[in-house]
Amino acid sequence: MKVNLIGAGNIADYHARSIKSLGYELGVVADGNEQAARRFAEKYDCRWTADTTLLLSEQADLVTVAVPNAYHFEVAKAAVNAGHAVLCEKPMTRSAENSRELAELVRKSGNPFFVGYMKRVHPTARKFKEYARRIGTMRSGLVRVFHPMPEASWTIIADQLAKSSKSTMDGVFVNSGSHMLDLLLHFAGPVRRVLAARMQYRDGCYPNVDAMTHALIEMENGATVTVECGWLPLSGVGRRENGWDELLELRGDGGLATLHTTWWERPQFESPVAEIWDEALRTRESFNAGMIDNFEEEYRLIRAALSGEDVPLATAEEACAVDTLIDDIFAAARRSEI
Repeated sequence: MKVNLIGAGNIADYHARSIKSLGYELGVVADGNEQAARRFAEKYDCRWTADTTLLLSEQADLVTVAVPNAYHFEVAKAAVNAGHAVLCEKPMTRSAENSRELAELVRKSGNPFFVGYMKRVHPTARKFKEYARRIGTMRSGLVRVFHPMPEASWTIIADQLAKSSKSTMDGVFVNSGSHMLDLLLHFAGPVRRVLAARMQYRDGCYPNVDAMTHALIEMENGATVTVECGWLPLSGVGRRENGWDELLELRGDGGLATLHTTWWERPQFESPVAEIWDEALRTRESFNAGMIDNFEEEYRLIRAALSGEDVPLATAEEACAVDTLIDDIFAAARRSEI
């Protein structure tokens, strides 16, 4: 499988590393920053260009969009219009309106299109889907996303925001919370409405970069889900006591299913864990599929999908639902400020 890559930043490193590790071909990388593109190409032994149009004119089995969030829409749209199968990093776009437009374009094109919600592809997450079915009627849920953030980082972020009124930076809710919202919708179904939300900001970071977000949402089946996200300078919390405190909990009449997800940069050290309390059996089960790189698993599944197999990768329509929920929570938070 030949993959061309748009973007030469931090997240693109993980994609390139996985492509090469699996023995796939990394054809060309494109980035408007010529120096970054050249360094990236030297590191991964591929060609480079500063012209995205040139990359899109070249044949490839897949084009991966790994640019900053604010540019996903335009770049992914161009890739679809050029006739490519596309993997777009999450979130698919930064607005529900743009996501609806892109999802409709994908539908009309018929081109394969995947969104990088790769936490759902881990075998442990796929086992959790079975656990979620066993809890019976879901009544309550919890989405928790707390990641370690050194206190000094906030001064750096505020300084960067002060230098540019057009900053494209996002905060904890979009960058860290979107993955878990995808898992919620994937395993628990659609949302009916957002009941309430509140966001907290550090000095100099409003309204671009939230430090903490809380929301209360009502699912289509009537269940209530609490969402809590934050970047805090806590190093010893979470299941593994490493500062990464992230889980999805679904509670129903027949049981409690919990998925503990992991620090995505450390697949060689950590694995997600799925757990269930089954009331009918009066037993607790736990499942751990082992340490699997989510990025590599994502590309394995894309190759299978391009061969016609049915795989659990996020579609444009599913990613649109996540972006709609994100917009609705932002809107509810703005109303709470009045």
